Amino acid sequence: MELYQLQSFAVIAQTKNLTRAAETLNLSQSALSSQLKGLEEDLGVVLFKRGARGMRLTLQGEQLLDEANQVLSSVRQLREQAHALHQGGGEVVTLGLNASPSFLRIASISRRLSQLHGEVRPVFQTSQTVNTARMLREGQIDVGFHYGRMRERDIVHQVLAEVRVCVVIPTRLTEDVDSLDWTQVAALPWIWVGNDCPFYTMLMERIERQLLPRQVVTTVDEQIVRELVADGQGVAMMREDEAMPLVQRGRVKIWEPGWLTLPLGLAWLSKNSGQDRIRSMVSVIQDVWQTEQSVEESETPYWL
Repeated sequence: MELYQLQSFAVIAQTKNLTRAAETLNLSQSALSSQLKGLEEDLGVVLFKRGARGMRLTLQGEQLLDEANQVLSSVRQLREQAHALHQGGGEVVTLGLNASPSFLRIASISRRLSQLHGEVRPVFQTSQTVNTARMLREGQIDVGFHYGRMRERDIVHQVLAEVRVCVVIPTRLTEDVDSLDWTQVAALPWIWVGNDCPFYTMLMERIERQLLPRQVVTTVDEQIVRELVADGQGVAMMREDEAMPLVQRGRVKIWEPGWLTLPLGLAWLSKNSGQDRIRSMVSVIQDVWQTEQSVEESETPYWL
């Protein structure tokens, strides 16, 4: 059993799709399939069920995924600690990013952390809101940005800001956006980001579930959503700050009944609240979000 096999196992489980997992790992599908087959033979169990909708974990796969993630987390922490020692010490804090670095003000956070707490060394890790709690518990991240409210007993949650989200409709699909009702909007082609995406979860809570949108593309990468929407291929949910440039360029119109607001929050394990490195990171993030204006959205992808 090799570490790269465990990494491949974890990525396939996260993407639920062999093609996307291969792209994430920069491997060919055949190479990734061989790695998975070797791991299954080594462990003596089948980890995934392969179907038309992608790769689904078996019961044994679900049980072993937690163990695999713990091993990967331990290796990651070992490398980070060794790197810190090589660079002259310092405490490492891994921050999970669920949105683009520019939107989350990461440059300001990194700069201020260096100025006020030079002993703390930040590591930035991409994450998704749906995975924040698990990644905190497994030690993959120490603090994480997320959308919505965290109701886990072992996790501390603080709201940083309220984020406005809207339904955008490409002008290529229809110019008469204002006259559309939900039934008509749902009938349009949609660029979907999975049912676990907090934007889309909130949208579905506001409408009748029998009126599911016609999903023509599903992706976990919001940069892809933006490109496809700008090209006129489908309707999507977007933050206001990233939708407005497309509106100004005449690429999309905002469907007014589709406005939503949800909190952007910060989370960390309750048991770690007393650690200086956690307190330093949290205080800097809170200060930056309280005192600085938002920045223009860059072309960097985000992961929700």
